[in-house]
Amino acid sequence: MSLEQLSLEKKEKPVQSIIVNPNLGRPIFLNIDRKLKKKEFQTELLFISNLLDPNEFRKNIKGEIKLVPVLDYKWKFREIFELKKKEYKQDKPEGFWARRRKIKIKKRKQKIIANELKETDEDYDFIVDDVGYMLKKLRGHSYRGDSLSLSIIDIKEVPTIPITHVSYLEGLTPQDYLLKYNFFGNLTKFYLVTIRFTISREVRNFLRERSFVMFDLISLKNRINYHSIVISKNDWNNFVFVHATDLHLAERNDRIYNIVKKWTETSVIKGVDDFFNTILKKFKLKKTDNREKVLAEIKTPLRKRLINPNNQFRKFIKIINRKVFENEIDFIVLTGDLVDYTVLSQLSRKVRKINEFKYEESNWKIFKDILLNSKNQKHYKGVTRGEELLCPIFTTIGNHDYRPYHYDLTWGEMYKKIGLNAAEAVALNQLLSASPITALVKTTQALKGYLTDINPSFNFSLTLGNNNLIFLNTGSDSFKNIRDLVTGHPSVTGLGGKQIKYLENIINHQLKDEANVFLFLHGPPINTGEKKLSIKLFEKKGGRFLKEKIEDFKESVLRNLGHPNSEARVDNIFNVKYGTVSSNWEKLIKFCKDHCTLTLSGHTHTLREFRLDDSEKKTTVYDSPPFSLKKIENPAAVFYDIYSELYTDAESIEENGPFILQTPALGLGGYKNTDTVGAYRVVTIKNGKVESFRVQYINR
Repeated sequence: MSLEQLSLEKKEKPVQSIIVNPNLGRPIFLNIDRKLKKKEFQTELLFISNLLDPNEFRKNIKGEIKLVPVLDYKWKFREIFELKKKEYKQDKPEGFWARRRKIKIKKRKQKIIANELKETDEDYDFIVDDVGYMLKKLRGHSYRGDSLSLSIIDIKEVPTIPITHVSYLEGLTPQDYLLKYNFFGNLTKFYLVTIRFTISREVRNFLRERSFVMFDLISLKNRINYHSIVISKNDWNNFVFVHATDLHLAERNDRIYNIVKKWTETSVIKGVDDFFNTILKKFKLKKTDNREKVLAEIKTPLRKRLINPNNQFRKFIKIINRKVFENEIDFIVLTGDLVDYTVLSQLSRKVRKINEFKYEESNWKIFKDILLNSKNQKHYKGVTRGEELLCPIFTTIGNHDYRPYHYDLTWGEMYKKIGLNAAEAVALNQLLSASPITALVKTTQALKGYLTDINPSFNFSLTLGNNNLIFLNTGSDSFKNIRDLVTGHPSVTGLGGKQIKYLENIINHQLKDEANVFLFLHGPPINTGEKKLSIKLFEKKGGRFLKEKIEDFKESVLRNLGHPNSEARVDNIFNVKYGTVSSNWEKLIKFCKDHCTLTLSGHTHTLREFRLDDSEKKTTVYDSPPFSLKKIENPAAVFYDIYSELYTDAESIEENGPFILQTPALGLGGYKNTDTVGAYRVVTIKNGKVESFRVQYINR
């Protein structure tokens, strides 16, 4: 039988067992001592299979699983050059003139090689000195080291466990929705497999320079769980993590530059009058509007204005990789709206209906391709060169991740968020128009690619030293709160009763005194409007119109003006439930106030930071107007400021917390201010205390 026939037979053979957990967005962390004395490790893997007999399952996976370390060339080349340097020092040519002649010849050859490499590859920049050429600058290209074999210690069948059970908190527990929505087809049996492996000398050498090493978990029969196991030297008393949110990745983002560039070059030349009339009609502009003013925007180079969320993520990855090389970061948390929508916009409507949730034709693959810098990516003009992310990530989902179909960028002038003008939006509309009905569709099926290939857990938690990290799914768009939806700041569905019970179990069985608790979710627990004049349809406090804006109520400003602290409470004036979570809002606020150190979210694309305090005088908010005018009691006093800039030491942060933080979007800016794009928050813990949590920007 030929190799081609064998390969075909293997492809036709149905997959029988898949590693569900750990995975890319929910890795397992294993600790190693800083002296690297520990060589053997043990951990668990969660499988799903169609094999009902455990013995058959054991035979099926035996010898089929390997661990491959994710290393980088920057480390590898440094190791090689150090070795070459030692070899050179040991070389002692006879006589002064012979030694001098050899050095000249060697320098000449090295300069020639260096110049050739500079011309052919931008990644390398060599310098030459008397000990040979050394690596001065090298981008973070990854490579896979030698694979590690592992042994199976134990296999046991495990049932699905509801999150309301205390046992859900233990290890990798299977979830019932993976079966309910048939995400893995005919695979319905869960097995928990305990494995043991020994790290190689190559890995130990890598850990002498790096603070952690990631491993791909490879199942030789079907797939790879990338970056899914991490061995770290950190004792979790001093560490750094980065929070980023609202990536809004999509395949169409990389095509926008070409589409707009080509269309504007041809349409304006052929007929300026028709072009201008199209803009007037599409955006309902008055004929008296200054045509020169509208068309003048086209003259500004598109490359200077266009905000491609995919490029933002690629730039972010490069920044993070530099931090990895300097051992300045331990992991990243991405809190939702990872993709803009699920199904590729370039597919025809007919194909979308037939294969609407196929992973290979979804933006979940785009997310993974960018993160891994896959060679399968299509290269369009205006697309930034990428790198594989060399840092572990944890992920949660947002409301956009539930949306299967793309939306029209001309709606509500959304094109302004990516730096386009009205004319360019018309160009996009010709190829990327969408039905208002399909664009508002939301479904759990849209998450299939995420749950199977990135992270199978909606809600999970882990403990790193004296730090508890809790990840919650705040759900899809909420149509329950119409007021927030029509004003352009939709609420998300919020937390269900089972999630509240899950938090109660964490309080009773996981949280320890003096522990840092970090809560990560997409929908913010606290938010307010920002307009100077907001119509208050249902609230009586403050009259019908609210003339202040949130920036007028910064706690530090009012304190400097001599106002009492009670006047700085924003919950006395603003609706602090605006565009937040619809269900169990007050219970979430209480959990944040009583137990959390930092609560980190996104969704609003703005920088908002609140702090919570105890309150004798309770305020109220309406539940979900206009459908429910029930008043909900707010369990906390809420204050507003940019606290990450006010408090930059552990003592003041501990004294004034807890804080509820909104990090601006990484992928998209706001309607009025696109400069907020490219944001991420760096959280630093020193000596077991949060020392800073400031926001940084990739373009500043």
